[in-house]
Amino acid sequence: MSKIKKIKFPHPSFPGKWKETIKKITERKREKAQANMQSDEMMSLSEKLKLHRDKVHLRTVLLAAAAVLLVGGAFVYSRVRVLHRYSVLSSVERSDDAATSYVRLDNRTLKCNPNGVTCVNDSNEVQWNVTFTLQNPIVDVCGSTVAVGDQRGQDVYVFNKEGQIGHFEVEYTLTKVRVAAQGVVAAVLEDGDITYVNVYDSSGTLLVKSKTTMNENGYPLDIDISSDGQKLAVSYLTMDNKDVKTNIVFYNFSAVGQSAADYQVNSVEYEAAVVPAMHFLSGSYAVAFRDDGLTFFGGRQVPEQRAEITVEQEIISIFHSDDYVGIITANEDETHKNKYKMQIYRADGSRCGTGYFDMDYTDVVKTTVLLQEGEIILYGTHDIEIYSTGGRKKASVEYEKQISGMIKLGGFHKYQVLTPDSTDKIRLK
Repeated sequence: MSKIKKIKFPHPSFPGKWKETIKKITERKREKAQANMQSDEMMSLSEKLKLHRDKVHLRTVLLAAAAVLLVGGAFVYSRVRVLHRYSVLSSVERSDDAATSYVRLDNRTLKCNPNGVTCVNDSNEVQWNVTFTLQNPIVDVCGSTVAVGDQRGQDVYVFNKEGQIGHFEVEYTLTKVRVAAQGVVAAVLEDGDITYVNVYDSSGTLLVKSKTTMNENGYPLDIDISSDGQKLAVSYLTMDNKDVKTNIVFYNFSAVGQSAADYQVNSVEYEAAVVPAMHFLSGSYAVAFRDDGLTFFGGRQVPEQRAEITVEQEIISIFHSDDYVGIITANEDETHKNKYKMQIYRADGSRCGTGYFDMDYTDVVKTTVLLQEGEIILYGTHDIEIYSTGGRKKASVEYEKQISGMIKLGGFHKYQVLTPDSTDKIRLK
């Protein structure tokens, strides 16, 4: 048997003297690496800094993009979800009675009843207290200023968030009171068949006095004063051959109105409509709530009609803030099976949104949140529903206690719920 001779094959990639070839390549790589190291060492400081900045910039861009995606996703989720649960953050037993009204004043809450006014912060700590005796207190708020009048009495008190800034007595029986942000007060007074629409400063100094009867200008159904105290709007109810008419009159007490008769700068008459409510809005806008719709006015000095909305259904409720107004009617839209229809408008009269719901409510509260986030709060005996100004439902909650009122607090989804026995601070979730 013949021996098998071992044959040494050269490396397939390196024929011939492959060991020498490998050695040469290795030395060449080593020389190249050394050259690169020397090149790196020779790199200028500015070049190294630029390279570092580029790396940092790229990392920052990637992190920012991730953050945008995360925040955007969270924002979209918060915009579409409906909150159904809540947690009670605190609960305080009520020491006041059912006649107490609660109003929001910046980041504080005013509690007003026939015995006085108490101001508390969001921790329910008393900031100040003023005692008085009123038979039927009525309250109006503008910005950080509050007026409290004794309806069918003669006393008027003016407050800001720091405490009382004025008190005076009117000459005749008080029926309505409105306040401007700087403390100017407009009031409707009655003396038998004669009514007065008067304007006072916070100390009670009479600035404007307007006397009227049913046979003259008519009876003032409602009034409002602009936040700067310069303009007054009055809705007068008149009779013409047994036909009811309404005349909306705008007054300007600045230099613009000095040349006009009785400061009157504009008036609009409605022959077949009643206007039970008037309100000045933010900027130079005002709105008249008619029994058959809405009329929007605009004009910094002379309010003029800008938009008119007619509603065929009976208006059940109205609500407003500085920036939005809305009405609630029965729903006759066949595409929605809900019982009620809510229509929301901006201050200039443009449509903002429409919402539909079934809850039988006892009150409608329109509130403006920090960062201009508007909410519409509806509450019944045990039910809470919250809508955006676009008409989207944001929350639907069944509350364990009987609800007598609600206030939007500062903070994320925080509210104050008033019950007959307690004041509860809650967070919706």
